[in-house]
Amino acid sequence: MKKIAACAALLLAATLSHSPAALASPPPSQQVTGASAADARAAAIDGYKRHLAEGVARQLSERQFRDALRRELADDGEADLAALLGSVPNTQDLAAYARNANSEILKLKGMQAEGSLLQIRIDPQLVKRISAGGTLVMATPSGDEKTIRTVVAFDGNGLSQELDAFKMPKRPVLIVGLDEHKSAELAQQTIRKYLTEAGIGGTDRSAASEPQQTNVLASRPVSQIFRIVNRNDHEPWYKGGPEIYAWVAGAGLDGKARVDQVEMPYIQEEGTVYSPGQTLIDWSNFSWTSVDVIFMEHDDNANLSGLVRAIVDGVLVVSGNGQYVQVADQIVANLPTGWVTDDDDWVDSCYNINRQTTDVYCAAIPTGMSLVLTYRVV
Repeated sequence: MKKIAACAALLLAATLSHSPAALASPPPSQQVTGASAADARAAAIDGYKRHLAEGVARQLSERQFRDALRRELADDGEADLAALLGSVPNTQDLAAYARNANSEILKLKGMQAEGSLLQIRIDPQLVKRISAGGTLVMATPSGDEKTIRTVVAFDGNGLSQELDAFKMPKRPVLIVGLDEHKSAELAQQTIRKYLTEAGIGGTDRSAASEPQQTNVLASRPVSQIFRIVNRNDHEPWYKGGPEIYAWVAGAGLDGKARVDQVEMPYIQEEGTVYSPGQTLIDWSNFSWTSVDVIFMEHDDNANLSGLVRAIVDGVLVVSGNGQYVQVADQIVANLPTGWVTDDDDWVDSCYNINRQTTDVYCAAIPTGMSLVLTYRVV
């Protein structure tokens, strides 16, 4: 096992040596910017995940490991990969690699956190079918989903084979990737930290943090989501549901730029109508009578510093304007290369939403979002 891990580590090091996103970050003067840096970061993250997928596939021949897998995946089909490997005998080398990989992936994504982002998952209905010879293991690719036609999976001998990226295979497939919920939470926290440092105010909300009914003196006017539909989530079979969130952008009560982040974890299927009653816009936070809303999707390979720069540069238009001006297009125009032209991380934009707005058809992308808002006081 040590020999296998050592060889794999050398192979990964050789791969990363061609990338500026290697284990040790180069000085700023040597760092590659733009699309090449994003590609290098994606390649580095993929290298870690792919080696772990191959290692897990080889471990399927061990009954103790298969039993541990079934036990940990039994409830919802998801498990912390590093913790799982650390709990099974004879997987110490792979567990150590997973811990190091998790640390480096966090650095590549610009995040600081305790615990592991690495996850292994499978369709819960297939857990009992996990076997030594009939199960494949793959890693989620970080490339542009529209251009990926096949994905690589490994069998119990460590041999690779290609799977159709658009059609779920009939045999069980274990998927090594990042915990999307944890990643989304960390991304939200990281973005808020950077925005605060840049002098841009705002709050972060999720469906679980709705304001409760209060007395009249503490009442707040809000626009809540009565109905929402994501018409195309662009997610292939090997990824979980889309991690949709929104930026509500305008001028705060102090007249300066404000961006509220709103997480929407309940959106799991395209074309499905959801009625969350979630607050999208808290009007007590804004001095403008209209705001813009930009819908986004969290991504494995998110360039968080690039996202923050896009927001900061985009909301500069707020300065000096006492009434509504369009902010959404300014932010989208500043998104890192790939977020608009290649990836589907930018979902849609909605313009000039005010307290009287009810039916909202975000016009930026025909197959993006549509929603119905209700105005109320809470």
